[in-house]
Amino acid sequence: MIRGCFLMTQIELKDHRREDSFGFLIQTIARTLDAKMKVELETIGVDIKIFANLMMLGQQDGINQREIGQRLNFPEYFTSRNVDALVDAGFAERRPDPDSRRSFLVFLTDKGRAKAAELPAIVRSVNDDVLQDMTGDERLTIMALLQRVAGVAS
Repeated sequence: MIRGCFLMTQIELKDHRREDSFGFLIQTIARTLDAKMKVELETIGVDIKIFANLMMLGQQDGINQREIGQRLNFPEYFTSRNVDALVDAGFAERRPDPDSRRSFLVFLTDKGRAKAAELPAIVRSVNDDVLQDMTGDERLTIMALLQRVAGVAS
């Protein structure tokens, strides 16, 4: 127990309150963000399933599916389906990889690049909505703490 908070692996059932569970809180926040993102993305014709791929390719395209999956921490089958969906929506295209006869590079189309450019404003809006009751300093603190827990650099 850490100051009355329970980690998922250290729960004493008789004393457990789900509001004190790190895992419960993270899952609740994730579901809230997911629901809000779905609504906002629908307004611009983007499915939540391809959102992360589109956002990442908006920062750098011309990479293969394996690298996309590794950067997003998605399994290969999931990445393949998402790239198929991007291509089907006209947001991306596959081009032969000049360094490998067995792989393709994924590039955004003009339509995909325009759509990807709309995403940062939506992300900011949803994040601001979810964090609206926090001060600027509290937002910086929670982001730093979550980055530390997630093991990612700020």
